[in-house]
This record gives sequence, structure tokens and C-alpha cells, in this order.
Amino acid sequence: MSQDNQITPEQHRGQIAAFTLQDSPYATYAAVLKRVLEHGCAVAFPEALVQSRAKSVSSFAEKCARKFEKYPDAVNQMTDLCGARVIVQTLEQVRAVRQFVEANFEILERDDKGLSLSEDKFGYRDMHYVIRLRADRCQALGITSDEQQQIAERRAELQVRTWLQHAWADTLHDRMYKTPLQLPSDVRRSGALLAAIMEEGDRLFNQMADDLDGMIANYTAFATRDKVQNEITIQNLILENERNAAKKPGLALKLARLLAACGEYDRVVQTLDDHREVRDANRCELLQDLGYALCKRHRAMPQSAEYQRGVQLLEESLTLCRQPDGAAVVHLRRQESLHARALWRLGWALEPRRGQVHRARECLREAHEHEPGNPYYLADMLGLEIRFSPQADVSASMRTLIREGCKTCLAHAAAGIELPGALFTAGRLSLLLEKPLEAVGYYARGIRHVLDGLHCVAPDALDAEVNWLFSLDSGKKTEASHQWVHDLLALADRLTQKPASEPHAATELPRRALIVAGGAAGIDAQTLTGVRPLLEAALEAFSGRVISGGTAIGIPGCVAELAASLAARGGKRFELIGYIPERLPHDAPKDARYDQLVICGQERFSPEQLLRNWTDLFELGIRPEQVIVVGFGGGPVSSVEYRLALAVGATVAVVIGTGGAADTLLADPLWSRLPNLLPVPWDAASVRGVVTPAERPFPDSVLDQMATAFHENYVANSTGRLPDSMKPWSKLRDTYRQANRDQARYAVQILEACGFGVREAESPVLFTDFANDEIERMAELEHGRWNIDRLRGGWRFGPRDDQRQFHNCLVPWAELPENIKEYDRKAVRKFPEILAKAGLEVYRK
Repeated sequence: MSQDNQITPEQHRGQIAAFTLQDSPYATYAAVLKRVLEHGCAVAFPEALVQSRAKSVSSFAEKCARKFEKYPDAVNQMTDLCGARVIVQTLEQVRAVRQFVEANFEILERDDKGLSLSEDKFGYRDMHYVIRLRADRCQALGITSDEQQQIAERRAELQVRTWLQHAWADTLHDRMYKTPLQLPSDVRRSGALLAAIMEEGDRLFNQMADDLDGMIANYTAFATRDKVQNEITIQNLILENERNAAKKPGLALKLARLLAACGEYDRVVQTLDDHREVRDANRCELLQDLGYALCKRHRAMPQSAEYQRGVQLLEESLTLCRQPDGAAVVHLRRQESLHARALWRLGWALEPRRGQVHRARECLREAHEHEPGNPYYLADMLGLEIRFSPQADVSASMRTLIREGCKTCLAHAAAGIELPGALFTAGRLSLLLEKPLEAVGYYARGIRHVLDGLHCVAPDALDAEVNWLFSLDSGKKTEASHQWVHDLLALADRLTQKPASEPHAATELPRRALIVAGGAAGIDAQTLTGVRPLLEAALEAFSGRVISGGTAIGIPGCVAELAASLAARGGKRFELIGYIPERLPHDAPKDARYDQLVICGQERFSPEQLLRNWTDLFELGIRPEQVIVVGFGGGPVSSVEYRLALAVGATVAVVIGTGGAADTLLADPLWSRLPNLLPVPWDAASVRGVVTPAERPFPDSVLDQMATAFHENYVANSTGRLPDSMKPWSKLRDTYRQANRDQARYAVQILEACGFGVREAESPVLFTDFANDEIERMAELEHGRWNIDRLRGGWRFGPRDDQRQFHNCLVPWAELPENIKEYDRKAVRKFPEILAKAGLEVYRK
């Protein structure tokens, strides 16, 4: 380096002296930047780390000595005499902070270090700014006139980076690029490799954070009702005892979201009303949630003052969305979503108000345009368009968009978010696509979510669907497919609002029903032959109301044939009912062997017969939990039949391997894990186990003695570490106690099915004269009972895994290994001994 490029001692001392005079303004500058940046990030990204500093004298002295050639007048040329840094979690947050910086400061220079890297290079990737205060933004940012005067036109450097970028830069950048050493190539290569790994890490963090934020926002869809209520209690306590007033609006919003998911709009209003004057970054969302809650609460009176107040708050929230407060960093994804939601909510709120329909339509259109991939806005927009333009075929020009919207809804439902709205909206869009059977199926799955009692669901969820359907049929005759959905929603509403009526006095049958569903014309002869013994096992053991298709072919015809055969032998203990349309298909004649054929619907089979069936059951006082559906294959109508039964809460047992709608249902991720869907092996004893309730009456004391004996026998014949199901009776959970009681009752039914009786005796004589074929038959029935007991408990067939509830023995009796069959044989041989402990004696009839 030439002497001309080196600073002299006099120049060095002069620069230091000049810099010392700048100490106080730069210290003020650093403090202001830290305060402004922390306050700006506080609501959107409270976890952001803000660092700032004024350059120290010693650091300045070293830099102006080393960089004299570049900065001969360092005190006036250097831009980093004050510096700040914002470190956030994700790349999207970097983008949000950059937007805030560029909106509030004069940008003298910007340098995106990532842009300087070629496509095959990896390294330093921060965003660097050289900034200056903007006089027109100081007041909004809380910078006082005194601070502004001190800072004046001074410049500062500002970096925005993610945690991973910060880790790489803070650990390696200076060591690698600010050293006089010539680093070996393998060291530089390792540094570039780490930069590449961290760049990919940033991408994955960004994606995962986005996905997880979506799941967290849908907490109430994942969590049970009890957990949500518990979280409400906790959030309420936190809010009440928070001493920092600045944190209260954010806490109030968290609590309000939980309350809104449960439909507690009164409490939402109470929670948010106290914070409606808040002026921080929460204001837009808080006003929107408060306005929406007010309109929800007073929806029946859209001209009332409180409803009007809600509309005004929604209007103000929309204005804030369109002109966001630049004094705070915004969560960009949430802000965009909030803007679209403000438009949708305002459109929804304006629709019932006199003279506001045109504006409501405009709001819904704009919400859709703002988020064209949002299927919920699309469905609402189309519903309102059809209502007020009934002659326009809105769906014809948008079929591709509607189909994609339906796919999005199903993806949401599979992920467990936006429920039950995702399923109801899939139903709406399917109606617009003229796919009514699919629509009924999606509505049925949404209704199951509403009725299962496990989750928080807004009380007006069903009403909203009824209102949307009215939009489609306003001013014209209701379409048949729309009526099916209306009737289904009415059934669901009936189950949520009031108990079923008492059964008619004329009936003497037990208050339970068996629905036999499956293929008619479409089932092949070989499958029907294989299914016949399963049907026979079910019907000969059942007493109550049996419902099937009413035709003389396929499964419905086989049911009629077996019913006639049982009647001829004096063994028929049920009434056989068929539901048929007025005009039957030419290849499906009605079957006169049915005790009653109910005619409903004009032409061909449809959901109309299925819905009438359920209405009649409710009129008889038969609740869904008293109904069992056994399914064998089937086509589109059977598919709806299975789903309707699952929706209202009946047990649906479909036989594996019978093809068609049965196998499709078991493979459907929206339905396959419902606890009331049982994938039953192709096994007569298992089918019998489904339809035959263990209900032989015994005094409680006798029943518990029997159950205790069965449990002790089970434990005595098992080895290894004792799980919960093998604890002593006194410590056994109620679930396992009830399972033993059911087994005790069913043991009596097994004995009776094989020609034996059970009676009370003071000194029971042990029966020991079982024939081998009797042992085999009883063991087969016991295995069938075990299959159903496990299936009802959530177990499924697969390699043995107790933790995940898979068992390799959930198969037909014929497929069991001999050593496993022997367990059941031993169990039934013990029946007389076990029952004797309860004072019961087995005898041959």
C-alpha cells in the first residue's frame, strides 16, 4: 500500500475527534431504531429480536485506519456509524419487515445479498439497507421532535435476516470474508455447504410455519369440546390477570376466537367491546371479529341498532384493511386473509338488510377476486348470484373453478381443518356441478361432525346450509336433489333439538332396526352365494324391524327369500320393510315376500327412499344407536345409504371384500376411521355378532359375578406383562368391565344358539358333555363376538401392534391358525364352570 493510501496520525486523530462529537446523536439514533422496530414487530412477530448500536470510538478508529482508501473522510462517509438488525423466524416475516422499513424510512441504498449470488453459489443472504428518517412518518412512529432534531439527516445501516441467516453470518461471515488469511478451498467449500443447508432450512421453516399456523388457527377443529372449553377457561384467566395493558387486546382476540368457534357470540362481544378503541396492529382484526359477532348475535333483527353497529365495525375494519397502518409490521398472509374475510363478512352482513343486496353481491365478488382459490367465498358468492339472477347459469362458466374448489374443501377436511364448513361447502359445490349423490355424501359427513358431540360447532351451522339452499331455489320449484339435502339437514336438526317420540302402541317388536344394504342388479351370482350364509346368520338371530331394498333381485331378494324360509320354520322374529319408488327399474321387480312395501319417490331409487326410512324410524322412537346397517357391496345409492347411517350415528358394518360401495367406503379417508364404521370379516359368526346384542337380562349382582369370572379366566390364560385390560377386577376400568359383562351375556346366547339352556340353580351341576362339533360351533361364535368387540373398540386388521390397535386375528374363523382357534375352544369349554360361579347351570335342551 502506498503512503498516499495510508492515514496519517494527524488525520486519524482528527477523524476520532470529529466522530466523538457525533457520539450522542448516534446513541439517540440507535435507541430510536430499537424502540420503533420492536414496537412495530410487537403484535405481528413478538418473538422478533431487534439489535441496535452506535459505533464505538475504538471500532471507528480501527475501521477508518483500515479503510482509509475507501473512506478518506470516514466520519462523513461511513453509513454504519449507527446500525440496527431485525432477526425473525421465516422468509415471509423478512418480507413483512422489509415492507414496514420501506414504508417508513427513506431508503438511500438497498442491497439484497442473495441477489448477488449466482444460481450455483451459496453464502451471505441478508437484506441490507442504508436509511434516513422521513419527517412525514416520525409522528406516526412515535419519534419525538427532539429526537428528530438530534438525528437530523444522519444515515444508519439496517439488516433484516432470519435466524438461520443470522447463525451463518454471525458465526462464519467475518471469519471467512474479513480475514487477511488465504483460506483453503475445502474450508470455503464447507462454508458454502453450510450456507446451502441453511438456505434449504429457511425454505422448509417457511413452509412448515405456514402449515402449522393454519393448523393452530383451526385449533377448535382438532381439539375436543372439553379441551376447547378448558382452553377458554385458561385464556380467560390469563386475560383477567394480565397487568400489561398493551397485551390485553391480543389476549382478548385469542379468547374471542375460541368463543366464536363454540357459537358463544354474547361472550365474544363482552370480551372484545372493552378493547374496541385499541390503536395498535390488533385494531383491524378486533373490530372485524366484534362486528361479526354482533351481526351473528342479532341476525334475526338485521334492522336493529346493534346489528347496524356490527355492520359499521365491519366497514371500519375493511377500511383499515385497504389502508393498513404503516406504523406496525403486518403478518402478510394473515393480513391478506383478513382483507378477504372482511369483504366476505360485510357481504354476509349486508345481504338481509333492505336495499343492500347489490352491495352485498359486490362484497362477495370482491372477496372471491381477492382470494380466488378460497372455495368458501366462491360458494357463497355463487349462492347469492343464483338467488338474484335465477335465469343465469352461473356454474356453467365456472365448472373448472368449482371442481378445484371442491378438491380444496376435501383436502381441508382430510387435514381436519375448516370443519364442518369444508364438508358442507364440498356439498354445495357438488350440487352446482349437478352431482347430487356426492353432495348428499359430503353433507352427511359434515353432519356427523356436528352430531358426534366431540367438537365445538357453531349452533347455526345447519341453519346456514338451509339458508344457502333456499338461495338456490328462491322463486322456483325446489329441485329433488336440493330437497334431499333439506331433508337430511332436517333429520340432523331433529337429532340436535329434541328426543325421538315414543314408539307407536301398536308395535310389539323390540325398538331396534337392522338395515341390510348392498347390490341388487349389480351384484354377481358368486358373491351373492357367498353372502347368503352371512345374511342367514344375521336374520335368524335378529328380532325387530328389518329394512332392505324391496326388490326381488340381489341382496334385497336374498333377504326376502331368507325371511320367507325363517317364517316357514317358525323362526322369523322381525318385520321386513322395503322402501321403493313408484316406478321401479325394469330389471328390479318388487318382492311380494316383504311384509310391507312403502312407496315414496317417483322414478328409480334415490336418497328419497333412504331419508323416508330414517324419518319413519324416528317416528317409531328408534334412535340411531339402536340401528345397525349391514352392507354387502352396492352401487351409488348404497354408497349414500352407508353414509347417511354413519352421519346420524348408526353402526355400519360393511363386509370386507364384497366390492362396490362397501370397499370404496372402507378406503375413503373421510369415513374409514369413524368409530361407528366396522370393517367386518367375511364371516357368518362375525356378522351375527354385530346384529345380536348381548342383552339377556340378569340381576346386576349375577351379571358382575359372571363378568368377574370371565375376566379371571382371561387373565389366568394370558402371560407376560399385564396391560390395562388384565388388571384385577377391582382395579379394572369401566370400559373393560362392560366388555366382560357383554361377553358374559353373549356366552349365554352362544349356548342357546347351539341347543343349550342356562338356568339358576342353588348347586349348579357342571355340564361336561359337549360334542366336538358343538365345541367347534360355539368357538366360532365366540371368535365372531371377539372380532366385533375389537372392531367396536377401534381395532383394525393388520400386523399385531397393540399401540396402534392393529390385530392379525381379525379374520374369519376359517382363516385362523389352529393354535389360535384352540384359545376359543378352551374358552367355551369353560362356560359351564364360569357360569356356575354365578349360580347358573348349563343344560341341554
